[in-house]
Amino acid sequence: MLKKVWLFFLFFSATLHADECNTWGCMSTIEELFTTTTGYVYVGTPFDETKANCQADSGVYFVLNMKNPNAREVYSSLLAAYMSDKKIQLRIIEGSPICEISYVRLSKQY
Repeated sequence: MLKKVWLFFLFFSATLHADECNTWGCMSTIEELFTTTTGYVYVGTPFDETKANCQADSGVYFVLNMKNPNAREVYSSLLAAYMSDKKIQLRIIEGSPICEISYVRLSKQY
């Protein structure tokens, strides 16, 4: 029994920080960033953003609305992750019609 519990925790911890997209967003490196004059930043990963519980723009992008409070800080984190080729957690607003980013998270753990 102890062996089964140990194997479960090993599997769970290994998948916890895996690169992937889920209903809540993606844990990944950033493959593409582009900005528009309308106040949006589009974020693409090498994974399938359509797995998120929202409507990915063009089926491949999460969207950061630069009119939101702290959007500049979030954009700074996105740029840092992109330029350093580090993983970042991209958390979306579930059910959002444009896969709007709620927050991002950088961690040395992943």
